[in-house]
Amino acid sequence: MNNKKSAQDYRETELGYKAAAKHFLENEKQFQLGVIPTEQSNPITKNLSFIIAKDTKEGVKNLLSADEKISVVVEKAMATKEFDLLIDDLVRVMTERKKFVLSSVGASGRMALTLGSMWRKFWFEMISKIPNRKELFMDMINVSDDFMTGGDRALVQSVENYEDYMSFGREQITESKVKPGDVVLALAECALSASIDASALEGDDLGISTYFFYTNPKDILSKTIERARLVFERKNIKFIDLYVGNMAVAGSTRMQSATVQLLAVGAAFEIAISKFLEENLTADELKVVGTKALNKNDYAKAYSNVLKEMNKPKAVAGLAKFIEKETDIYNKKGLVTYIAHDYLIDIMTDTTERQPTFTLPPFRKYADKTSGISWAYVKDPLYPSEVAWQHIFYRPIKGLDWTKEDYIRMNATHDIISNPPLVGSDQVFLYNIGNEDDESRYSTEHSVLMAVDVDGSVNKDLMKWFTNNKVKFSEGLVVRIGDIPEDKLCSNEILIPVATPKTPLNLMTHMVVKVGFNLVSTGTMAKMGRIWGNWMIQVFPTNKKLIDRSARIIANIANIPYEVALEEFFKSYLGRSKKEQYRESFVVETLKRLGIEPTAEIE
Repeated sequence: MNNKKSAQDYRETELGYKAAAKHFLENEKQFQLGVIPTEQSNPITKNLSFIIAKDTKEGVKNLLSADEKISVVVEKAMATKEFDLLIDDLVRVMTERKKFVLSSVGASGRMALTLGSMWRKFWFEMISKIPNRKELFMDMINVSDDFMTGGDRALVQSVENYEDYMSFGREQITESKVKPGDVVLALAECALSASIDASALEGDDLGISTYFFYTNPKDILSKTIERARLVFERKNIKFIDLYVGNMAVAGSTRMQSATVQLLAVGAAFEIAISKFLEENLTADELKVVGTKALNKNDYAKAYSNVLKEMNKPKAVAGLAKFIEKETDIYNKKGLVTYIAHDYLIDIMTDTTERQPTFTLPPFRKYADKTSGISWAYVKDPLYPSEVAWQHIFYRPIKGLDWTKEDYIRMNATHDIISNPPLVGSDQVFLYNIGNEDDESRYSTEHSVLMAVDVDGSVNKDLMKWFTNNKVKFSEGLVVRIGDIPEDKLCSNEILIPVATPKTPLNLMTHMVVKVGFNLVSTGTMAKMGRIWGNWMIQVFPTNKKLIDRSARIIANIANIPYEVALEEFFKSYLGRSKKEQYRESFVVETLKRLGIEPTAEIE
């Protein structure tokens, strides 16, 4: 048995489950992550599923309480010399017309794409406000670049195993064509993914000013993870510590880990933008811009205020109503289709993250009429899909057009070389997220069309599409979040009022949407029993990190040694055909076989 194995290789091995477990135990020590805080249970939310089952509002408050440390962490990070250097580097990049590149994977990869989209959207809007400065603003659009491991298609569905390869991360940095004077921002979240650790190493090797944002303790990472140690040994990389403790749901870095990175990097972007504009626009032009960054010391306080707003009775009631609505829909085998325009990438990010976190069917390509239908989906009613996708990114679509020879050169495993994943630039266009009709979205008895109005962003054209199309669904409603105008859009509304300051990127509004949708999707899954305590028992093992997590969840719940849990996991993992992979999580199947129904409260 070759020592180099992917998650798929383990599934396809001809050896038995005991041999597979033994191989993983002996050869994948760099993916055995039980000592890493972000992989451990958070004591604040340890009884989340039981709290929210009894009282949805209390469950909402429990989830929000896990975010309270974020402001303290960001305040500390923004006071460092490294953060000041980051702002200076961003201003320099704009001034010299160089480039910054955001690199990341998984949940933080989606944050990288969101941040890049936010940046470019701002400058496109500036063109309409101050047309005479179009050339300058186009230059500012072009200084930004971003990628996530697996390319843009990974925004829609996780690309199995890619984050396990350091060679892939290096290759994507190479393909971004960075040059001296450019900046690499590696959003490493928990710093466990080989591809992103390698992107930082490659940036540094090329002499690029490189920043490494991480959310686990440096000493534990350096001692435990070889690839992380290699990064932390670099003298020229600038490190920004964003350690926020354990996740609200153990291992779910789409929550606090991604949130703290969005806040920190978004704040740096806004401050740099305001500095650049003050240096390059006239006083009258600055008035037309209309917004400016907060003072550096005020971003942490602003996020604290966001949490206070979200904890107010009306917001909690709205979030609870949203959770209960989605729970009811899914319990009835129904579907949710969100429609939005301005904040579509934020909503899509949460929606697509649900698939690997809770073993749900991923987004289905339009031509695919046989695969399972995604429980939740997103659409832009204002544009056809081809244009809607470009509007998501505010740049051309970027895929990975790697050949078999490329994978051999990058030392990929047999399953990838023999059957390269479809991650080219054309792949995202196979998903209809635009205003085309999609009968699958209202193919069940309980199908709901939800318009999402963020800060009053929904316009007449969107509501016209909503009104014309909701008759195809069993129900139509409007979810309104943020600063909600007084006018009523629909007789059926869910209101989540949260006041936020208006800034160049409207960062705090993006924070509200991210945290709000994370909370709703997590709360819904908890109410449905797809979380036990705060363990993600429905995790889908798309890589070796998630194989390890699955085994540790089994070990913790069943109170058995990790080695035994690993064997039991592989017994389930190897015993099911790929066609049945979304039937039920391997963790739940294993627990049931061990005679455990995860229902009792955790002591």
